[in-house]
Amino acid sequence: MTSIEELCKEHTSLMDEDIRQICDLSRKLRMIADLSQAHVFIDCPVKNGPHAVVVAEASPSTGSSLYRKSVVGQWAYEMYEPAVARTHQTGEPTVRNRAITQEGKTVKQSVVPVKNDRGEIIGSLIMEQDISLQLRHENQLRALSHTTEQLSQTLMGMAEQGSLIPDLIQEALFLVDREGRIDYANTQALNLLAGGESQDIPVDDQLEFLRDLDYQSHEVHYEEVRWRKKTLGVKSISLRKENRRIGTLLMIRDVTELREKERQLMVKSTVIKEIHHRVKNNLQMIASLLRLQMRRAPSKEVKSIFQESLNRILSIASVHEIFSSTGLDEVEILDMMKKIGSMLVVNGRPDKEIEIAFTGKPIILPSDKAVSLALVVNELIQNSVEHAFVDRKYGRIGVHIESLGYEVRVRIWDDGYGLPSKRNEEASLGLQIVRTLAEQDLSGSFSAFPTPEGTEAIVQFPLEEG
Repeated sequence: MTSIEELCKEHTSLMDEDIRQICDLSRKLRMIADLSQAHVFIDCPVKNGPHAVVVAEASPSTGSSLYRKSVVGQWAYEMYEPAVARTHQTGEPTVRNRAITQEGKTVKQSVVPVKNDRGEIIGSLIMEQDISLQLRHENQLRALSHTTEQLSQTLMGMAEQGSLIPDLIQEALFLVDREGRIDYANTQALNLLAGGESQDIPVDDQLEFLRDLDYQSHEVHYEEVRWRKKTLGVKSISLRKENRRIGTLLMIRDVTELREKERQLMVKSTVIKEIHHRVKNNLQMIASLLRLQMRRAPSKEVKSIFQESLNRILSIASVHEIFSSTGLDEVEILDMMKKIGSMLVVNGRPDKEIEIAFTGKPIILPSDKAVSLALVVNELIQNSVEHAFVDRKYGRIGVHIESLGYEVRVRIWDDGYGLPSKRNEEASLGLQIVRTLAEQDLSGSFSAFPTPEGTEAIVQFPLEEG
C-alpha cells in the first residue's frame, strides 16, 4: 500500500512538517473511528484544482466497513465531494445530513479542516456514518402515514354510504372522531354496546374498558383486556388527513376461545412434563433396587444379566428425563444417544479404555419412536462394549445418525472382533430385541455385517408411519 508520505509528495504541495502532522493524525484514526462508530478518512488538497486525494482511512473495529475496497490513493473530486472541497476552500467545518459514497451508499458526512501551525489548511478529517436503516424507517413511516390517510378516506366513505362490507368483518368496528364520539359502528360493534349505539356519548363511556387503554396517543396500538368474563383484543389505528388526526379506527375481537385453548395447551404440556418426570423417577427407583439385588448376585454371569437389564431401564429413563425437562412429547435423538452411549461406556467395562464418538445432525422423534430407538441403541452399544474387545484394553465405537428424506438411518460400528456366528446371534437376547424393535415398533429394518475394521450395524426406519 502506498504510504501517506508518498501520496502527499506525489499529489500535494504539502511541506515535510505538514506531512508529518498528517501522519501523526493518521495514527489516531482507528481510535476516532471506534469512538464515533463512523468510517474516518483524511483527505489532502491536490496541487492543482479544487480536488483532494484520500491519504488515510479507518473503520470501526466493532462494525462492518462502509466500503468493500480501500479508497486510499483515490481522488475526491469536487463534483462528488462538495463538502470536502468547501472545507478546503473556506476553512470551515461542513456537516451534510445526506451524502452518497463512491459505492452508492447513503451516509451522514461531517468534515472538519486540518490546519498547520501557521493556520494553513493542509487537509480535512471526514467522518461518514451509514444511515441506510434510518432512511428505511423514514420511508416506512411515510408509507404508513400515506396508508392511514387512504384508510381514513375509505372508511369515511363507507360510513357515509352505509356500506355492508364492514358488517362482514369478524371484528367489532368503531369509527370515532377526535372527541371519541362514534361516527360509525358495524353490526358486531353494536352487539358490544349494552344499550345500543349513542352517538352523543363517547365510546369510552359506553365501553368502560377503553378508559384504561391509552389508544389515542399511539399511531397503532394493540392490547388485550378482560371484560365481562371475556378476553378482548383491542386494536386502534390513528386516522389522519393532510397530516392531521381526524379520528380513530377501533377494531375489537373476542379472543376468549383462543386464549382458553392456549391455556389448555399449557396445562397439557405441564401435565405431560410431570408424567414423564414421575416415570423417570419410578424407573430410577427400579434401577436402584436392581443395583441392590445385583450386589447380592452369586456369580459374574448373574451380575452381567442384572447389568444388562439395568442399562435397558436407564436408557428408557434417559428419554423420559429429556421429556420432563422440555415438557414436549418429542425428543432430539442425537442428544439422547449421547446420554445412553456415554452411560454404557462408563458403566460397562471399567477395566477397558473405550472411546465412543457421535456424529450427524439433530433429528426430532415422537416419544414412542424415541423410546424404541433408545432400546435399540442401548442393545447395540452394550453388545459392542461387552463382546467386541474381549482380549483388548482399547477400542473404538462410532454412532452416526442421518436423515434420508422421509427416513432415518442409524449406523453403529466398532473396531472389535466382528460378528458372532448365526447360532450365537439367534441365541442373543439383545440382538433379538433390536430386530423386533426395528421391524415391529419402528416399522424399519435391521442389518449387521463385518467390516475390515470390525462390525457395523444399521437400523433404518421411516419418520412417519406410511
